[in-house]
Amino acid sequence: MAAVREAADGDYHPELGKPHQVSKVYYNQQFSRTRVATLHKAMLDAGLESPYAEWLENWKDRDDNFQRVTTRVHAAEYFPVRDQALRAHATQIDPDGPWFAVPLTMQQEVWPTEDFELAWSIVDAHAPESDLFAGLR
Repeated sequence: MAAVREAADGDYHPELGKPHQVSKVYYNQQFSRTRVATLHKAMLDAGLESPYAEWLENWKDRDDNFQRVTTRVHAAEYFPVRDQALRAHATQIDPDGPWFAVPLTMQQEVWPTEDFELAWSIVDAHAPESDLFAGLR
């Protein structure tokens, strides 16, 4: 967040160019317990092995960050592109790991959104949002 503040400060390293005021900052909230539990249940209901049982067991004593979600963007049609981009980074995300265990069609059906938390905004924003550009157009 310091970078957001300093980008708008014309006195902060003026040799770097004109200041820029960022209008909104979002945090990605894709890994909520609610989402993982929903995908876990869908896998079990379909007779598939879920990779999330141990994860959920270890998670039960922590807060669910889904309560922080302010913005849910319907993105199911873009999940194939998302996964292709993630698989291009095999050193960061194991293509054979739990992130890709849930069939794409199941994800699109039971959790078709990408979820975010509006962390900071200078524009009038009203939760819940379904568009990251709400208030900017």
